[in-house]
Amino acid sequence: MDPRERFSQAAEDYAKYRPDYPDALLRACAAYAGLIPGSAVVDIGCGTGISTRRFAAHGYRVTGIEPNAAMLAKARATPAPGPGQVRYIDGDADHTGLPDSCAELITCAQALHWFELNDCVAEWRRILSPQGACAAFWNYRRDDGWQAEYEALLLRWSSEYGDVRKAVDGGQDNSAWVKNSSQCIEVQEHEFENSQCLDWPALLGRANSSSYVIHGVKDRPGFEAALQDLFGKRQQNGIVEFKYRTYLLLWRFTP
Repeated sequence: MDPRERFSQAAEDYAKYRPDYPDALLRACAAYAGLIPGSAVVDIGCGTGISTRRFAAHGYRVTGIEPNAAMLAKARATPAPGPGQVRYIDGDADHTGLPDSCAELITCAQALHWFELNDCVAEWRRILSPQGACAAFWNYRRDDGWQAEYEALLLRWSSEYGDVRKAVDGGQDNSAWVKNSSQCIEVQEHEFENSQCLDWPALLGRANSSSYVIHGVKDRPGFEAALQDLFGKRQQNGIVEFKYRTYLLLWRFTP
């Protein structure tokens, strides 16, 4: 399936139930890129605009680029917080449609692994200002505690999840490309703690926001029954805490 279409059926749940990003991540990006209020940020593969709005809330002018119509519609329908500004454009990672030197920071939230970076470099160099920087970040789900059982449930019920997990463990999130490329300099890595508190509908929505559930689970009633059983065993006061390791990768391109 074309990666640009994998989340069409998940757009509603993605917008409602995917986690946000910690303030510490925004501060690290701003310090690295030298951002000030009003700085221009381009959020490539912005999805439903979670990260786009996050940067706007810190006072930046953010342009979200997204090729999936369903995801883009959700982004445009969600109010953007001040004091920054947000606009959304239908575009691809290797063809944004933006003018030259328009971005002080390019961000890729939960998206870099979908791109063929060899095809993107020329475009990203073109739209970045001379001192511009790039940031890619992911909320990686922790698989200890009760979430180890959630991991096992995904492996059992989704025909796609095992391959996804192998790809991530094998560095195919494209972070290895950045760290090994002669075109990338001043590479930095950071990690932050992050979590969500989810009731049963939110946990189900969080699961259904994943493409490997939408496309990889054939027996949806069986999967949902198994997930609800796990929730019933592990919830406290009707809530489970869903923990993440938020990973941030920063770099610049060679002059």
